[in-house]
Amino acid sequence: MFGTMYPIVSDRRPRAVTQFFFLILMALFSVALPAEDQRISEQVMLAERPSRSGEITEVEVGVFLLDIDEIDDVRQRFSVDLFIVARWHDHRLALPEGERKGQMRFISSDNIWNPKVLIINDRGLTKHLREGVSVDDLGTVMYKNRLSGQLSVNLEFSEFPFDVQRLPIEIMSYESTSDELRFTPHPGLSNLESSFSIEGWSLKELEPTLDDFIVPGEGTRLPRITYMVEAARDSDYYALTMLVPMSLIIFMAWTVFWLQPHIVPPRIAISTASIFSLIALGVSIRLGLPKISYLTKADIFVLGCTLMVFLALGMAVIGSRWANSDRMEQALKANAILRWVYAAMFIVIALLAFLH
Repeated sequence: MFGTMYPIVSDRRPRAVTQFFFLILMALFSVALPAEDQRISEQVMLAERPSRSGEITEVEVGVFLLDIDEIDDVRQRFSVDLFIVARWHDHRLALPEGERKGQMRFISSDNIWNPKVLIINDRGLTKHLREGVSVDDLGTVMYKNRLSGQLSVNLEFSEFPFDVQRLPIEIMSYESTSDELRFTPHPGLSNLESSFSIEGWSLKELEPTLDDFIVPGEGTRLPRITYMVEAARDSDYYALTMLVPMSLIIFMAWTVFWLQPHIVPPRIAISTASIFSLIALGVSIRLGLPKISYLTKADIFVLGCTLMVFLALGMAVIGSRWANSDRMEQALKANAILRWVYAAMFIVIALLAFLH
């Protein structure tokens, strides 16, 4: 009459085990959250400027020129191969005394504060080393890289071909203002005594200058340091290829006044040939320069010589007309006077062009 009796099995043990593991996971998660928050907080702190009590951060910047191989007059560029160094101190990266081993640590630039420098006149520089900084045990940070490519320069040609140009390497911090960061020069441009691959120029080191870059439209002042190279053009090349040939053309036209006025064809032929030669030479000189709106010393010399040749042509025509109209005496007298006036004009034009 009585039904069969079955034992009752309790499920409390599995449930207790599940609760135990859940508690462990919650404990680990609660520990991980503060650690993650601390890591994020440290990253945010390291991304800020390493200043104490709002003091200005000093960054030492140096540039070591390896080579300057070209100055492009037309495009107003110069090609460089240089080594740049930046150094500053970040006390937050210093190791405790017990952990100092005298070894450099390599850290990505994105993980710490850095001065965010750029070369303002960069027109295609290529970096050859990996991006990052080296940090010593005391927190001194060193950035190094090798750059090669082209930099822009505003060339001034009014003294051409005896001009002296200044080639700048302008370095600026685009994130920190002048109240927050200050550049100091590092001995850098010490390779100028060595021979570079550039031809036709003599290079000289100038002292670096410190000033502010004012952001247009904002007025924000950003710190800037400029390393400068003075480049003097070698004028011997232009003396041989421009001054000497042009002087020969001028004196070729001068022979007009040594011929008899009635000899018309040779006088006209010499004058016209001189004009064409002078124009061709002047155009070839201008092709090596940009389209500037002012006159160079070479332009003044070319224009003066051109006027002299036109004068010779005009006097050749006038003298021939006088000779053919029974005014031979006047034509001969004009020839005798213009021989020396012409030579004196050439000297005056040369002095005005190159000595003013």
